[in-house]
Amino acid sequence: MDTTVLFNMSYGLYIIGAKDGKRNVGCLVNTVTQSTSNPVTVTVCINKNNYTNDCIKKTKEFTVSILSEKTKENVFGIFGFSSSRDKDKFVQVPFGLTPSGLPYINEGITGYMQCKVINFVDNFTHTIFIAQVQEAENLFKEPPMTYAYYRSVIKGKTPKNAPTHVNESEKTDIAKKVYVCSVCGYEYPSSTDEFEQLSNDYACPICEAPKNKFKLNSKNSPS
Repeated sequence: MDTTVLFNMSYGLYIIGAKDGKRNVGCLVNTVTQSTSNPVTVTVCINKNNYTNDCIKKTKEFTVSILSEKTKENVFGIFGFSSSRDKDKFVQVPFGLTPSGLPYINEGITGYMQCKVINFVDNFTHTIFIAQVQEAENLFKEPPMTYAYYRSVIKGKTPKNAPTHVNESEKTDIAKKVYVCSVCGYEYPSSTDEFEQLSNDYACPICEAPKNKFKLNSKNSPS
């Protein structure tokens, strides 16, 4: 089965914000959809391994920051390839707080929503949260970030906890050599010779890992 066909489905990219006591937590997701219009409800799918999942189940509330094409690349590394168990991700990005104290990104987004969980459903590796939107605000008039734009323009990889994660090894086409970040999977877009000539202070544009974290791997490409 060629699961890469799922890349053709339409997704956005979002930062989910929540609280762990007084501490801010959050993660990157690509499955937020509006469910109803009266009242306004959304569904959000979050991997059970994400610490943010546990926090939302306890507090029953969260924010959704809608990423735009102007979102800085390091945001994907911070929220998609590290855990809130280990650090406060929000201190690394500009953020604001809703009147009730929930965190949201306030740079490189189109807007945000504050949501109250009304139900949740176990879905194998993920939890589907059904929530009512309590507050929403448009902030910047920028095109929203799509999953397709993230993959084709930013050259980002899907975090392993994302519902749309596909094992790249499933592809069986012609392989070529590329330098790949061993932390987040970002592929250096130019030749291997050019990568090798980069200065040693080069860092991954997605997760900011140093050059020595890049490995020369085989990449499957269309024949």
